Amino acid sequence: MLFFFSDAASQQQQWLFYSPAVSRLQGKLVKVTKYGKPTYGANAAEDEKIEVPIVVLQTPVRVKSPTPNSVNIEMTNVSFVQLIFPAEAGSYSKHLDTNIVVEGTLERGRKGEHFTDLVMIVKAVNPTQPPIY
Repeated sequence: MLFFFSDAASQQQQWLFYSPAVSRLQGKLVKVTKYGKPTYGANAAEDEKIEVPIVVLQTPVRVKSPTPNSVNIEMTNVSFVQLIFPAEAGSYSKHLDTNIVVEGTLERGRKGEHFTDLVMIVKAVNPTQPPIY
């Protein structure tokens, strides 16, 4: 099941769903430096610095669980999503500062190495099927 976002206002968009549903997002890929272990910014001098890929969406999206009584909360007006690139997805660096389409599964961001409320486990960058507007 695929859900797409369009240039319409977020109130008129279909809902995107958390994993295992596959979603496609479109936006500009940027890299942001964040503080990591051990204190995630509480002691910046000793924390590692992590480069985090984030897609800044052209149009905000909304996401919810496909099942009732889920621990995943509904989110609306999401404007940026952290991307997690498994090794098989390849390097994202050639796509930095460009508009891309990413296909993958959405998860609620958790503390630690998730730096946004919503993250995507990327399966493909610029898949052959474009988003439907």
